[in-house]
Amino acid sequence: MTKGVLFDKDGTLFEFDSMWTNAIAEFVEQVVVDAKHPQKLAQALGVKNGVVMPDSALSSGTIKDIADVLADNGVYTQPSAAESFVRTFFLEFLKAHLDQLKPIGDLRQLMENLHADDIKVGIVTSDDYEATVISLQHAGITDLVDFIASGDRYPRKPDPAPLLAFCQQFNLALDDVIMVGDSRMDLELGNVAKGGVAVLSGVGTKAELADLTAMIYADVQVIPYATLLK
Repeated sequence: MTKGVLFDKDGTLFEFDSMWTNAIAEFVEQVVVDAKHPQKLAQALGVKNGVVMPDSALSSGTIKDIADVLADNGVYTQPSAAESFVRTFFLEFLKAHLDQLKPIGDLRQLMENLHADDIKVGIVTSDDYEATVISLQHAGITDLVDFIASGDRYPRKPDPAPLLAFCQQFNLALDDVIMVGDSRMDLELGNVAKGGVAVLSGVGTKAELADLTAMIYADVQVIPYATLLK
């Protein structure tokens, strides 16, 4: 019987620190210049003492979430201008630094194994669709991803809309699907289905995630997918 796995992207399929930490540092450095209260803005974005906080705008938010923080803190007077700036910044950074985007293990082999077990593969990410596709192309797994729910096409996690769309597309029951991710929002979404599965390869720690799931693994490569989906 067909089952399904939904993956978060950054911090789950791709190392968070390898590129996004640098992108965020450069982004914050640019935007605080125009802020009346730079430290307040950095904290509102989710950076504290130089560290990106879990479930913050910069670690788990959509482009619009980040743009709203800039507008709320007076960096932009028009939310649409803020959103355009944020989208362009992160997309161009990704394109210019693809060599820094590191997949976590052999993702192609992982997804081939999942398909061999009749498990459909989906991505639910706060990132935009274009950036998501570029990342998947870089990892050589575009043809193995059956479903993409990006932050510019679906409500942000843990809204169940992408999960329900995935189930509808492949005729799956909620109990046929697990969600794998490194944040509380990923696990909250997964717990609407069969369960949220935590990985410690991103911004979330075991202490921060353990109240939401007992299924906690080092990374996506060591998860016993078929067993969890029985």
